[in-house]
This record gives sequence, structure tokens and C-alpha cells, in this order.
Amino acid sequence: MRSNYIGAYLSWVMDSYDLGAVVITATILEKVFYPTLGLLGAVLPIIFTVISRPLGGFLFGFFADLKGRKKALVITVLGYSLSIGLTGLIPPYAQIGVLAPLIVSSLRIVQGIFIGGDVSSSFTLAMESVSKWRGFLSGVMQSGTLLGFVLVDLLFTSLARTPGFFVSGWRYIFFIGVIPAILALVIRVKVSEPKIYVEAEKGNPTRGLSPLWQTILVMIGFWVMIYAGPQFIPVYLGQVLHLSPQTYGFLALIMNVIGIPAMMISGLLSDFLGRKTMGLAGVVIGLITATWFYLAGSPTIASLSVFGFGMNLASAISPSYLAERFKTFSRATGVGFSYNGAFIVAGFTQLFISQLSALTSVSHSAVIILGIGAVLAGVGLAVGPETLKVSALSS
Repeated sequence: MRSNYIGAYLSWVMDSYDLGAVVITATILEKVFYPTLGLLGAVLPIIFTVISRPLGGFLFGFFADLKGRKKALVITVLGYSLSIGLTGLIPPYAQIGVLAPLIVSSLRIVQGIFIGGDVSSSFTLAMESVSKWRGFLSGVMQSGTLLGFVLVDLLFTSLARTPGFFVSGWRYIFFIGVIPAILALVIRVKVSEPKIYVEAEKGNPTRGLSPLWQTILVMIGFWVMIYAGPQFIPVYLGQVLHLSPQTYGFLALIMNVIGIPAMMISGLLSDFLGRKTMGLAGVVIGLITATWFYLAGSPTIASLSVFGFGMNLASAISPSYLAERFKTFSRATGVGFSYNGAFIVAGFTQLFISQLSALTSVSHSAVIILGIGAVLAGVGLAVGPETLKVSALSS
């Protein structure tokens, strides 16, 4: 089962690299493909990537419950790898006009579908393959998101120093995103279906989705906080504070590096305190941290370190918490649509910030939207069970 966990983890890391490529290059993509839209153009590629995730989460989750976690994982890895590679080939707006943003937006939607599908299979495969220290391993799994971001941040920071980066150098970030396609072959050979899935009675996955309203509420809150927080930082530092790509790329790197141990610590604590308790504590700490940074902090290594630690505590419980809420025959569908279905609302977080900034400052707008996310996550967790004590993962 170790191979299952490692395969799922690596898939999630490279999935996150692909998403991180869009986030870290948002300011550049705005200038290349959406040059007339300003801040809105910087957030549109991110929005198009995340709003299609619910469809992918449901479709590939349903497929994974009926046909197997392994098959779904192979397909999604190939899908997100090829879609990001094609993005690097699109000519700029200056050459092909309105076709450029249309093609890029379409590829972002396709990539979002496969990214959403990857969650359904990778999270479910990983959590079904472990029995001890599931909370800690959940934190490690979720931290794969940040490792993917760290890899892309390192590449971005390095390439940003080279001549011609804004012309063509940024495209190498997207070309490298094709590499995970090789991982699909490794998964095909090394990964096996979890014993709990093989032995479980199969059925219509939609019959086991009764916890969905509560888990989606939690995830909407988590993701609004993340997309008004860490995922908004490259746009905020580059588009709003006008820092150079080298500077904001480095600061984003620090933020994401610090978030990795934060998630592991949070996951470990959830094995003792409970998923629900740790989630609620993380929401409160994250809200306090973000409010301080946006309203009183300055973009320094120290402030981004505090921000990165505080903002990444709550979501560390996501893989274990979601897997423990759904029975085996519907788990991939439940996990995938909970995690990704939240983007039906949360996917527009940065658009909400952009529109609200017409009435107040961008920093105040980010705090307001992030605070709404904190309330939603807190309410969702409060009305749900403590899955460390009451878990569906054994059924």
C-alpha cells in the first residue's frame, strides 16, 4: 500500500504544479493574453481553471467508484499534463487577437476538469491505503499542493532573471508541466486498488452522498480563505503592490515553503485533537493571520512566513476528513465533489475581491471575502461530526 500512497502523493504534487503555474504567472498571462482587462485579466485564468473543477470531481469520482481509483488516476494525470503543455504554445494577443484569450480560457477549463478528477482518485486512493496516522498523512498529502507550488515558484524565480522572460521565457514553466505524463506510466505499473475498495460492495455512488451538503460547506469556506489568501498573494504583490516578478516570486516561495510543515503539524495534531477541532482552530488562526497581514503587515520574508503558516493549518485535514465522511462505494464521488464542488462558489473568490475593490481598497476587500469564508467553514465544521471518532472509512 506504500506504493499507492506515494503514487497518489506524486500525482497531487504535479497536479498542484500545474495549477501553481497559472497562479504564479497570472500577472504575465494578463499582459500576454488579456491586455485590456487589468486586475480582472490577471485573475481570469485562475478562475477558469478552478470553476470547471466540480465537473471533473464528480465525473472522475463517479468513474473511480465504479471502475477503480487507479484507472481514474492514470487518465487525470495524462489530461492535466497535456492541457498545461498546450498552454505554452498559444501565440499572444498581439499576434492573433481575441483568439488568444479564448484558446487560453478553453484550455484552463479543460485543465480544471482533470485537476478536479485527480482529487477524486488521488485523495481517495491515499486515504484508503493507510490506517495509522491518517491525520498526519492527510497533512502530508495536502502539503503536496504547496510542494507543487514551491517547485513552480523556484522555476519562476530562476527564469524571471533571464532576458526575454516576459516574451517567451515564462512558457518553459508550462512546457515542464508535461513531465507528469510519465508518472501515469509508473502509476499504471506500481499502484494497485486498495483492499477496502476491492472487498466493498459496489453500488450507485449517488446513494451515499447524504453528507455532501455539510462537506461542501466546509470546503467552500476553506477555499474562499485560500483563494483570498495564499492564492491571491502573487496577484496582490505583483498587480496591486507592483513588486517585480523576482521579488513576489521569492516571497510566494517562502510563503509556500513555510506552509508545508504547517500542514504536517496540523495533520499530526488532528490525530490527537480530532479533525473537526483542528479545522476550527485553523480557521480562527488563519483569519487572524490574514487580517493582520492585509491591514497592518508589509511584504517581507517574516510577514509572508507568518501568513503562510497560519493560512495553511485548516485545510490540512481535508483528505482525511472528507474520506472519513463517505462510505467506500461513494467515497471518490463524495471526496471529489466536496473538494471541487466548493469552487462553484469559491472559484469566483478573486472576482469578488476585484469587484469589491471598486468600493474599498484591495486589501480590505481581501479581508472581507476571506472573513466570509472563515464563517462558512466554521459553521460547516461545527454542524458536522468528529470523524476521528465516527468514521465511514471502514465501510
